[in-house]
Amino acid sequence: MMDTFHQDSQHALEKVADFFETSWPQADVDLLEEALTVTLSSGQQYLLNKHGVTRQIWLSSPFTGAHHFYHKGEEWVCTRTNVSLSELLLNELDTYAT
Repeated sequence: MMDTFHQDSQHALEKVADFFETSWPQADVDLLEEALTVTLSSGQQYLLNKHGVTRQIWLSSPFTGAHHFYHKGEEWVCTRTNVSLSELLLNELDTYAT
């Protein structure tokens, strides 16, 4: 079986970048090769990056701290809470977006 971590994780970062660009008011989105930085209008930042050693996506949220996600089916799922990356971001949008 071919390793698809790089492709899958890159696709996930692109989807998250699109989410912030279309859903979060006045977010500044910067997607580089291995990392996504989102600066909110308040100056607070989300940082997401691929972590190849653990085959995870790591997220630092200005509101809820650090989260690690592993690939499960079509979703990236938090290693601690089993909440999907998309669900976590939607919850944060609903709770913190201004």
